Amino acid sequence: MAAPPRVGVALPGAVHPRDAGRLAALAEQAGCDAVWVLDVRREPYLLSAAALAATSRLEVGTNVAVAFARSPTVTATAAWDLAQWSDGRFVLGLGSQVGPTLEARFGVTADHPAARMRDYVHAVRACFEAFRHGYGRYEGDFFRIRRPALQPGAEALDRDPPIYLAAVNPLMTEIVGEVAQALAAHSFITESYLGEVLRPALERGAQRAARPSPGILLQLVVAPSREVAAHQMIAYTVPAYRRVLDHHDLGEVADRVMAASKEGRRSEAARLIEQSYLDLLGVIVAENADALGEGIERWRPLADRLSLSVPWFGIDSAEQLRQAERLIELLASF
Repeated sequence: MAAPPRVGVALPGAVHPRDAGRLAALAEQAGCDAVWVLDVRREPYLLSAAALAATSRLEVGTNVAVAFARSPTVTATAAWDLAQWSDGRFVLGLGSQVGPTLEARFGVTADHPAARMRDYVHAVRACFEAFRHGYGRYEGDFFRIRRPALQPGAEALDRDPPIYLAAVNPLMTEIVGEVAQALAAHSFITESYLGEVLRPALERGAQRAARPSPGILLQLVVAPSREVAAHQMIAYTVPAYRRVLDHHDLGEVADRVMAASKEGRRSEAARLIEQSYLDLLGVIVAENADALGEGIERWRPLADRLSLSVPWFGIDSAEQLRQAERLIELLASF
């Protein structure tokens, strides 16, 4: 039996384009509804192209591409071309990225990220309209684009690429509610935080814009053991995500994990995570297909779509690739 509907897989972050296409084809054969591409090592739009070229049915999307590292026109052009090329199978997932990481990785800063993201999405959609009509411009609070269609000429596309936005805090989630088709929710999340904090924020944003509340794409980490899962969550226990654990009165534990990690005591950090909050997070420990199925059923009611990813923290690219292949094999066995 094929994989359950609305369940997709995320390609490993360091996957080579040739393997991206092969894994995407395997995911399509396994019955997955989508392949999702990270923006952590490779150029996500090139990986998306490789996945689209190797498939004919499933959707391919970025989950997520870093918005502020690229101008709205660059992002819109990549998304438009991929959607045209694939007959509308591309989904544009965007995120702001944590400020210090954005500067350390790309050498750029972005103040007022929530308001900036709202304007960014409006600018991208204005670029889509310019490509459709052959001309156009955008004037916003942060972005001013006079000639997005530098070479004039109208192009047909049945619908704009849908835009998903990543958010962990309520303010950015309200922006998702205002302007996006879906929230791209992080795996460092709990059932109650999603239901009691993020969903109300989504609805507030949607009400402010007088539109329906967006759907939710939830990323989950599928690990072969609790130890591997706990080590992955070290990478996500950062100040920007601490509020998730604050919701469970576990902020002090988070501080201890961050201190241990900073001082190189990763085994201690992983032990604290496993003992205190691993079971709350968006993690599936799957030694077999039955365990994977149980994990999917736990989270399925909370989201419209699921993206299953493999751990990467402290794991070389070859092992990430093997784990991704194993995950797809498990899905194919359903």
